[in-house]
Amino acid sequence: MPTTNLISERTQPNATLSIPLDASMCGVDFSEMLSQSPTSDVTWLSLFPLVTQAIKHFLQLPHSLLLFNATHWQAALAVLHASYPHELKSLTLQNYDQEKLFGRINLNKQHNFDFQPGEIEKWNNGVLTLHISPLLASPDLWYLLKSFLINRTISARSAVNANNFKGCYPETPLNKINTKIVLICTRYQLDELQILDPEYHQVSALFTELSSSVVANSTNIHALKHYCQGLLKDLKLMPLTDDALCLLFDYLAQATEHQKKLLFSPDFIENLIRYAQIFNKKNTVLDAKHLQQAFDIQMKSRSLAQNFSEQALLEKQVHIQLSDSVIGQVNGMAVVELMGYPTEFGEIFRLSASEMIGDGEIIDVERKVELAGNIHAKSFLVVQGYLNHFFTHVHNFPLSCNVVFEQSYQESDGDSASLATLLAVTSCYAQQPIRQDLFVTGALDQHGNILPIGGINQKIQSVTRLFELGLLDFPVSILIPSANQINLTLDKQTLHLIKQKKINIYPLTHCEDAFPYALQCNFKDVLSLINHRIDLLQKGDIDESSKGLFYRCLALFR
Repeated sequence: MPTTNLISERTQPNATLSIPLDASMCGVDFSEMLSQSPTSDVTWLSLFPLVTQAIKHFLQLPHSLLLFNATHWQAALAVLHASYPHELKSLTLQNYDQEKLFGRINLNKQHNFDFQPGEIEKWNNGVLTLHISPLLASPDLWYLLKSFLINRTISARSAVNANNFKGCYPETPLNKINTKIVLICTRYQLDELQILDPEYHQVSALFTELSSSVVANSTNIHALKHYCQGLLKDLKLMPLTDDALCLLFDYLAQATEHQKKLLFSPDFIENLIRYAQIFNKKNTVLDAKHLQQAFDIQMKSRSLAQNFSEQALLEKQVHIQLSDSVIGQVNGMAVVELMGYPTEFGEIFRLSASEMIGDGEIIDVERKVELAGNIHAKSFLVVQGYLNHFFTHVHNFPLSCNVVFEQSYQESDGDSASLATLLAVTSCYAQQPIRQDLFVTGALDQHGNILPIGGINQKIQSVTRLFELGLLDFPVSILIPSANQINLTLDKQTLHLIKQKKINIYPLTHCEDAFPYALQCNFKDVLSLINHRIDLLQKGDIDESSKGLFYRCLALFR
């Protein structure tokens, strides 16, 4: 066949592969930073200098409201309480109602009004820290709070039961109340507040936000170590060894999926340390093995959905191919997110493409049956536009392609399968097989650049589980966007397989770089194969058309 000849001429000379990532590039290790002495006396509040400064300015300025944007409630409270002066009185409320904030009016036996003040009045000249959720659930409560923040007074009508005695109690406002309100919210909740009250900005307010992560430099490492030591002391728990502290920081980096960032979550740190204390039978210092046991059990206790996925692979209810080469078929990697489920996990899926006579359209079957979101649909149009760009010289592109996420039964979204889609489609058009010991992820732009995607660690670790399940025992390759290299915080099992060269990770910057790995020839050769097929198809059409015209003309003279 002509196609086979073209492949044999071009495959070997151009299929040059780069060196895969070393294990040291795929994980984190903070032991060296922790072993160094801090350059100066640090406190953990130095992790958030701008936020701390904003809180202190808020206490000095006449503003009555501080909007505190924070993802983690406990982290926000830790920073706030550590920033408040010792002499400042403060109260924190996560759940509250109208009576809790503004008090209650009752009529006693002597037919006199008995006013029970709320927390706003009780904490005059202090700070009241509130979670925004009750205000969003009860708009009337927000408008009462807004009235106080603007006027700095509380009218009797704001109290519970006030409407039952309207006109009977004094309407004269109380004295000025200087209680400052800190409202902790996420940016999504702040957007809800704006929808609820487009004029919420009438309240004179300051704004600050707390990042859920901190940069993992030497100064911050020691500041976070100082925080952990203080937390252990407050909780009256055993101290951590250096190895345990290093492992804890590894987990914090894994939670952010970034090699140069650490999660700041008092909840996460406290829960893990308390859990590890169970395995500290001798009641001595907490070692790394105690933390490892606690972390492993926490992960296993929420892995039922993942176990079902793995069981389907073992029982061959989900079909994947891990050896040989196949035309139009590639192994992709996805992240499974289940409603109401606390964790996400990676999963291998098979993406297949089949060609037909057409006009260059890449048909997204998932989109056709409404099992895909808008981002998914956009990514297919980007792939189609990029590929068709190379065939503008062809007047009528004679091929189309059906692309399917095999055995996908729920809605999927995202653009991380763009590179896999391009490889499957070009494999079909060029009739060049794709290696099945290869796993691909990556988004694309209109110029073929490979863009970063989310969940890179879960995706790679889904390949690790194939080894653990006994479905793989030979080296495999994984193609990822080079921009995601800094997000690699892989677990120990995966790092061990990387060291053994069982898993070989190749970071790529452009889609053309993927073809030597997947189709074992470069992109230009693939385009040549496709052009050759187009020429054959068009030549066949011309021959048939000419033959048909000849016979029609001959029939006229019969």
